[in-house]
Amino acid sequence: MIELKNISKTYGKKETAFTALSEVSFSIPDGASVAIVGKSGSGKSTLMHVMSGLDPATEGQVIVDGVNIAGMKAKAKDSFRSKKMGFVFQSFFVEANQKVLSNVSLPLEISNVRPRARKARALQALTQVELADKADSRARNLSGGQKQRLAIARAIVNKPSIIFADEPTGNLDSETGDKIMQLLFNMNKKLGATLVMVTHDHDLASMCDIKVYIKDGRLEKITGAAKAGGKK
Repeated sequence: MIELKNISKTYGKKETAFTALSEVSFSIPDGASVAIVGKSGSGKSTLMHVMSGLDPATEGQVIVDGVNIAGMKAKAKDSFRSKKMGFVFQSFFVEANQKVLSNVSLPLEISNVRPRARKARALQALTQVELADKADSRARNLSGGQKQRLAIARAIVNKPSIIFADEPTGNLDSETGDKIMQLLFNMNKKLGATLVMVTHDHDLASMCDIKVYIKDGRLEKITGAAKAGGKK
């Protein structure tokens, strides 16, 4: 379960201070598919970054499987994320000059998995996204859709319990985007992983179990099985 308790996020100080999130509280059950919805600048990407520990909250708690990651030191937080979470971003963030297999193996290296096991697990992840035949290709030679599939393989190689995706189809044509979303939802069901996705696409959001609507940095409403929380 993911629990947010009175999360606020402020950038800058004094005259330049900007509050991106203000007292956001809700909880998400394990295995759910979740869409974080809002207009540009509403705070939805900031919310996902705080939920995942990529960006620290200014105030409040982020509790993942009973652990408050908001209070963890950087090294411990990185280790926790590498074991529990996978990330898919709109801009792919692949290592263009590295081989596809090396890109997927990276999270396993961080987790100190032995080389032989790394290769086997990376190939398994590439097979799941239908890219095993590209294992020895350079990432720069892949199409946009293939790069996003590579990013998904890298996100699932550690068998995470949570997959975060920030506008994962934003740089793709509609047909390729549909395939990517089908792939993510399949991973959500097959792995039993919680899928948390930032999107401005209401059709895509309608496919999720839970919709979290953010407006001007505040929780506007939730539909589905999530629970909104007040001050604790």
